[in-house]
Amino acid sequence: MMLYPILSSSVFFWSFLGISLVVCTLFLDSYEWQRQRTVELVFGSSLIASLGIASLLSLVARKFAFPRMLEGMIAGSLSAPSVSETCADLCRKMNIQEVDLREATVGYAFSLRNNGRNVVAVSPEMVASMSSTEVEAVVAHELSHLKNNDSQEKGFARLAKLAFAFDPILHLVEAAVHRERELLADQSSVKYTGKPLALASALLKVHSAYHAHLPGPGAGLFVGHNSKGLLSRYPDLDRRVQLLINMAREIKTQTIPS
Repeated sequence: MMLYPILSSSVFFWSFLGISLVVCTLFLDSYEWQRQRTVELVFGSSLIASLGIASLLSLVARKFAFPRMLEGMIAGSLSAPSVSETCADLCRKMNIQEVDLREATVGYAFSLRNNGRNVVAVSPEMVASMSSTEVEAVVAHELSHLKNNDSQEKGFARLAKLAFAFDPILHLVEAAVHRERELLADQSSVKYTGKPLALASALLKVHSAYHAHLPGPGAGLFVGHNSKGLLSRYPDLDRRVQLLINMAREIKTQTIPS
């Protein structure tokens, strides 16, 4: 949970440093006879501008990055009444309102919040290949991203990395933000469904069937390969499944979904 403050601090630091250098250059001549005033001016203007840049990046992530990302990723409403009922039941349990259930044209499932509009997209292929309990676990996972405001955090992390591509810390933090939010969504899914083994089974099915890597902050179950390392944007699949198995043991879940 400390990753987002670290990310914001890194953006603020580089903004403050760059703006300070520019302002110092502009007021270099006045430093000799008005040192204190010049220092105050440089510090104050750099501080205000840096806060503005950090706020602007967050605003851009919410207002512009997500609509573009959403284009081409969804089609019409999902034609699956059972999934719609499952989604509605979970929304009531999780206190999430006005979720638009759509057909995913990219990947198996993902979720985004765009200008107050909650979107959960599920592919027909996923619905056809999974059991009802697995679909429920996946939908709960995606709704958890909405409940936890993950779209905003992931979008801000990605924009920050693009804006300050030279900062290795931002590359590490951006990947870590994604991994953290995925694990939190797994935990939340189990909290509201009580079916950790169903989610583990769904992840394994997606992993075995999905071969292309699709980057993007909206990718909740885009687990095309079992990548590892500090720059991986998704948790290690083996560890992820093991955590779910441990949750199943804790709540004494015995039935493995087919």
